[in-house]
Amino acid sequence: MNKKLIALAVAAVASTSVSAAEIFNDGTSSLSIGGRAEARASIIDGDMADASRVRINVLGTTQISEDAYGVGFFEREFKTDENKDENRYIYAGIGSQYGLVTYGLNDGSLGIITDFTDIMAYHGAAASGKILVADRTDNNIAYVGEFGGLTVKANYVGTNTDKDVDNGYSAAATYAMENGVAFGLGYAAQDNLNNTDEDQIEAAVSYAFGDIYVAALYNTGEVANQDVDGYELAAAYSMGNTTFTTTYGNKEKADKEVANALAIDATHFFNDNFRAYVSYNFNMLDADQVANAKDAEDELALGLRYDF
Repeated sequence: MNKKLIALAVAAVASTSVSAAEIFNDGTSSLSIGGRAEARASIIDGDMADASRVRINVLGTTQISEDAYGVGFFEREFKTDENKDENRYIYAGIGSQYGLVTYGLNDGSLGIITDFTDIMAYHGAAASGKILVADRTDNNIAYVGEFGGLTVKANYVGTNTDKDVDNGYSAAATYAMENGVAFGLGYAAQDNLNNTDEDQIEAAVSYAFGDIYVAALYNTGEVANQDVDGYELAAAYSMGNTTFTTTYGNKEKADKEVANALAIDATHFFNDNFRAYVSYNFNMLDADQVANAKDAEDELALGLRYDF
């Protein structure tokens, strides 16, 4: 298979593990298997809960012409509570140097914006939630293209009765400059089966210099007939094989504070496949601001992750 097309196919499937093992390649078609095994302990108010999970994915690519390739991708997540097991991705598509078009269970478009600040091993992303059509969902026609420092995504989602969505779309673009500055902007809108509308704008900017990374995100829109505004700040510093990250997120819905959290973590990479981390979330919501008092508690998380 054309090496340039292989690189395009793998780059377009961002979910696949960087250490995925190629188990078949006949020069035209290839098949790789990857994933992760992650042991995670969540400690809230002195009580420890098992939040461990395993993800397994399969990526197939095949050259269908001199300038085009076909791709199929599947990923399932297994959790300690088997009732929460789920298929994360099920899609196939056709791509070329001009981008990849897929259909099935796949990401929406605003993930490339929220990724600016969603950088932590466990916590974070307190203020950057996405409406359904901008997030991972099925009945989804999606496009992604990379052109130098510019990444463009767009998708259309049809009726999803399980999530009460009639139809909707999202689109986003990011641009990374050679001086370490990157920025992105995205928009999403959906019509719901209950005759309500939702829309959302996400904007982000980041700067990377050596071992230092800083980013900011702003999120605004109307969700469930309520105005939503939020922002998130993120920073990371790498020292040898250890990375320290922190994020602060604040979000208001209908002028009521629904998220106010500062999180810090440290991740040590033993090698490309194995890491350990500790993460702590300072939840600054008051108990009278949430329906469940536990949702206002701090949380400590400990994790070991093996990527394959």
